[in-house]
Amino acid sequence: MFYEVYPSLLQILSKMNTQVTKEILFHYFSGRATVFQKQTIEDWAKDPGNREVFFNHLFAWEKENAQYEPDTAAAFDRHKERMSVFKADSRDDEHEKTGLGRRFNFLMVASVVVLLLAGAWFFRENIMFDIYKTGYGQIRSLQLQDGSKVVMNANSELKVPRFGFGNSTRQVELTGEADFSVTHRADNRKFVVTTDRNFEVVVFGTEFVINTRRKGAKVVLNKGSVQLRYQEGTAQKNMMMKPGDLVTLDERNQASIRQVASTQQHSAWKEHRLVFDQTTLAEVAQMFEDNYGLKVEIPDSELAGWTISGSFSADNSEELLQTLTEAAGLTYRKEGNRIIISTDH
Repeated sequence: MFYEVYPSLLQILSKMNTQVTKEILFHYFSGRATVFQKQTIEDWAKDPGNREVFFNHLFAWEKENAQYEPDTAAAFDRHKERMSVFKADSRDDEHEKTGLGRRFNFLMVASVVVLLLAGAWFFRENIMFDIYKTGYGQIRSLQLQDGSKVVMNANSELKVPRFGFGNSTRQVELTGEADFSVTHRADNRKFVVTTDRNFEVVVFGTEFVINTRRKGAKVVLNKGSVQLRYQEGTAQKNMMMKPGDLVTLDERNQASIRQVASTQQHSAWKEHRLVFDQTTLAEVAQMFEDNYGLKVEIPDSELAGWTISGSFSADNSEELLQTLTEAAGLTYRKEGNRIIISTDH
């Protein structure tokens, strides 16, 4: 029985090497393709003669699965109504009517072209990248095609190239916070994490955490070595990090480095646990906004400077807020979308 099935399997695999169907491509776009199908499609898409077919199918798939569906029919009707003015003004002159009719047809075709180009521009990032996102309070784990593992913290986004990742490039783009465990390549190909904060991390195989929040960014190295490249003003700078190093970059992108006793506390959020070490309440309030989308206010400036230390576990923002305020002897109240923290008395 196995002898009869095995040649058929070889024939199917051989056929897939030369034929990529719409169904296989749709599986690939939705993230349901097998490892073999992914490799087959990526090799097939490298051929310039196949790219037009690839993008045509991708455009069709994006239209069916888009998160935002513009009302193109209504827009098209409005456009026809505007264009009809040309026709109404030319009814008394047949020659002029013919000319304006041609102009109307030209404008209609031009409008369709503009809509298509606008659609391609709207979906350009979806065409070039696999985009992974987390919502407020959500944590997500990923394994990239090169074997590297990523755990994304709340309110974060990671862009991974759809074509050639792991082969021609190992560059990703992070917004927010994530913990990386990067696999080493026999060819020593670099793994690069770029950010929206004018810095990037270049690694060869290591474990580290990157935080790109707007009030300050940080890189914590747990294992291996990385090179931090950043821009301070108009100057391009770089810094080599060793295990245990914590580099912080302020809002002006000025970097400072120090050794920390435990790097693990900076990724404790993976287990829904937060570790504070002389952290001000103002910094805690900013963390609530970054991770949970909550606006926490501390009207008393002296209270905002209070510090808190300890490890706190919570599955959601409400639970964490209650735990923190009780531990610090504080109270909080909600006013609309705001949370106001104050002392008991």
